[in-house]
Amino acid sequence: MTEPWKVSLHGGHSGEFCKHGTDNLRGMLESAVRYGFKTFGVSAHSPRQEQRFLYPDEIDAGYGPENLEQDFDRYVSACSRFIEEYEGRLDVLMGAEIEIVPEESFVQYNSELRNRYELDYVVGSVHWVDELPIDTNRRAFDRAVAGRGGLEPFLIRYYQLVESMVYDLKPEVIGHIDLPRIFAEGAAELDCSEVRKAAITALETISNSGCILDLNVSALSRGLPTPYPAPWIVQLASDIGVEFCFGDDSHSADQVGTDIEAGRAYLIEHGVKTITNLRRSERGLTKEIIPLGK
Repeated sequence: MTEPWKVSLHGGHSGEFCKHGTDNLRGMLESAVRYGFKTFGVSAHSPRQEQRFLYPDEIDAGYGPENLEQDFDRYVSACSRFIEEYEGRLDVLMGAEIEIVPEESFVQYNSELRNRYELDYVVGSVHWVDELPIDTNRRAFDRAVAGRGGLEPFLIRYYQLVESMVYDLKPEVIGHIDLPRIFAEGAAELDCSEVRKAAITALETISNSGCILDLNVSALSRGLPTPYPAPWIVQLASDIGVEFCFGDDSHSADQVGTDIEAGRAYLIEHGVKTITNLRRSERGLTKEIIPLGK
């Protein structure tokens, strides 16, 4: 059943264009239609320019940076066709989830990527700290934490990177803002005073930049007790006027729409009454505020 709040602006990572995804993009869009999504934002990972930033599954496939560029080019061609094909059944948005590596040039590269492909929007996510991956596996996470001298300084640096990425790129959507919970859930450092201070600075920059915070339900399927972000971040973000959207962060057709209802209940439980959608108009992409209901 289609309901106005059934919107995802972060997901659609199909196996066609993402080596850690499965199924093709058409299959994911068909799942979005069956679920009753009103808008489904497809946010393929932006290409990375250097071999050292490839993920293990890409290396296993014998990939290089040129293959990532080719996949992204194919993604844009396919998604452009689907936007027209699904008109009237599903509003398909064509986006990219950006990577913040290498740190000295990712802003220029992703700005050029957005313009070159005329992307509808961008999801700004931090998957790297000190140019080390943080969510591929526990060993990689521990290595990045050790490189910073412990979990607290690592988390502070993580939120500093979120803040600078938002300030420099102003992506429309911010992805899974407390992603380090994937391997640090329950750690006291997650909400100690200095980490909170860094997170608050990032949230204030998000608010001032008019970005939308992704209520990312993929955390539930990964075994975490709540979606990203944690309750205290949801409350603080809401208090300072940050808008929310849903992200199913789907990497397969059967993940499309999974736990969106739980995400809606979670937002309502913490006092959030609306979500924000992105829609095309004659003036370009515009925001649409949608009540979550009771």
